[in-house]
Parts: sequence; structure tokens; C-alpha cells
Amino acid sequence: MLELSDRFELPDRLVSREIPRYLEGVTTLKPLLLVMIALAWPVSIARAHPHIWIDSRVELLLEEDRLPAVRAHWTFDAFFTQMILMDYGQARNGSFTAAQIEEIRRGAFQNLRHYNYFTMVRVDGREIPVERVENFHAYLDGEDDLVYQFDIPLNLEIGSTPRQVAIAMYDESFFTDILFREDYLRVNGHSPASPLHWTADLRREIYQVPIWGPMNRETVVVEIFQNNR
Repeated sequence: MLELSDRFELPDRLVSREIPRYLEGVTTLKPLLLVMIALAWPVSIARAHPHIWIDSRVELLLEEDRLPAVRAHWTFDAFFTQMILMDYGQARNGSFTAAQIEEIRRGAFQNLRHYNYFTMVRVDGREIPVERVENFHAYLDGEDDLVYQFDIPLNLEIGSTPRQVAIAMYDESFFTDILFREDYLRVNGHSPASPLHWTADLRREIYQVPIWGPMNRETVVVEIFQNNR
């Protein structure tokens, strides 16, 4: 199999043994990262491949004629799930306590605020920085995989003119690989009597990433409009 490092000449910053900047201060992952980096050979190949995998889904939180927020659901791989369980304790019947969830948020999530939570949002063609999220939650799904859930505030008014919302999720360093699930979109708060209508599509778009240059990433594109007829 052709490895990623066989096809690209890696920048010098990628072959160093430093922990990625977005993980600085994240106590949960540091011991794991140090072990993986120390054992990896060659180092450049290890740093060029993801070590955490996320299956992502987005959920529209509709409310009458508004889109207050989009909810993100991240389902992690089994290895990262076990790391969280070792550091923060087991989940009882898939549920963490409120104290555990807050510890997970502080120790293994909130530092992503420096990196827009690995999320790019465009509204009507204009990029909206994801500077804060709300309602963080963590739990284990039916397959005992860790799930992060959090809301991205948008507060969009929806009228007769369609509003377009595009969402991509990726880690520029490629340490974490994020892909959308087949059921990439859910809609919450919509009733048959609602005047809101939408169309959705999963596309691939080119993003300029400082480390790699052009990167082809999945993007969920939704158009929402109000139809009162």
C-alpha cells in the first residue's frame, strides 16, 4: 500500500518530536502521545498519519422560523475511548456523571477552542469562526464508543430567501481524522406544520491548509427556507 509519506515531502515542522500545538495542556493525551512518538519509526511517517479517528454527524436544531444552533456528534475510535475511560473513570450504563463530563470537557475538549473545535462553518458563503460552543456532553453509545456532543450557536433567522449553511470538520495537522457518517445529518425540532423546508448534500471541497496546502475535505451543505404556501 502506498503510504501518505511516500507521496508527499513533509515540512520540517512535521518531522520534529514535539506534541501538536492543539494538544498542549491536554493532560489526558500526553502520556499516550509520548509513547506513540517515542516508539514510532520513522517519526515522519507517524506524524503524517492520524492517531485518533472520529465519525461525525451534524444535527439542525430548528425552532419555528430560526436555526439557533447546529449540534455536532463525534463518535471516537475504541482506543481513544479506552484512554478516556482510564483517565476519567467508567461510564455506568453508558452514562458519565456530571462531574466526569466536566472533567472530560476541561481535560480533553476545551483546548480545541484555540482551533475552532476542528469545525469550519460558512453561512451564505461567509465563513463564521467557531469561537465557542455550548452544552458539551459525553457518553458511550450502544457499541461502547465514546461520543462527544456539543452545540455551535448560529442564531439564524430563516425567511423566504434560502439560507445556506456549510459545515466541514477536520484537523489541519491530520493527527485526528474526521469523516462524516452515512447518516451525516439529522433534524430536530421540525414538525409537519412547520413552514421551514431544507435540502442537504454531502460534498467534497478544497480547503487551503497551512501544513499541507490544498486539502479535499467533506462538507455538509444545507439550504433552509420558509415556505408559507
